[in-house]
Amino acid sequence: MKKNLLILSAFLLGLGSLSAQHLSTSKGQSSLGIGLGLPYGGIGMKLGYNTSDHVTFFGGLGYNMVGIGANGGIQLSIPSEKQSEFYFTGMYGYNSVIISKDNSVMGGIFAGPSFGIGLKINSMSTKGNYWDVGLLGPIRSQKYKNAIQEIERSRKMRLESKPWPVLFYFGYNYSISKQ
Repeated sequence: MKKNLLILSAFLLGLGSLSAQHLSTSKGQSSLGIGLGLPYGGIGMKLGYNTSDHVTFFGGLGYNMVGIGANGGIQLSIPSEKQSEFYFTGMYGYNSVIISKDNSVMGGIFAGPSFGIGLKINSMSTKGNYWDVGLLGPIRSQKYKNAIQEIERSRKMRLESKPWPVLFYFGYNYSISKQ
């Protein structure tokens, strides 16, 4: 375990020493994005700030078909000389909802951590702007799992679909920093 942690740490430090640098991952840069998926709070917005090169902290707020969805997390970008950059992400916030057609029965928003990978596709026309696409694996809470089991056992309710184990997201992010 310690050996794996040491290798991962060396890899991440090595990433920081590469010379390629995109404005969207430069220290001190901020962005405001509009999109769909967990990092955007469902259908909403994401605010990001780069605390150092290739490290972005973000918060998302939006509507998730039940109420207000919120998430916050970190992205670690892999430097690239290409127009796009891959990144790893981790966040905490809402990652599951139960939508009830009849408001008299159970529904709700459930929180937990989510981890995944993404791709920033930097704009060729506007420096600092980028498309953001990715996949997330949510770790669903026991409270959510219990609610699903209760619905499955109920004679009055019917479960029409279960959530996918991997979720997709995308958005467009605008640089809001002076260049």
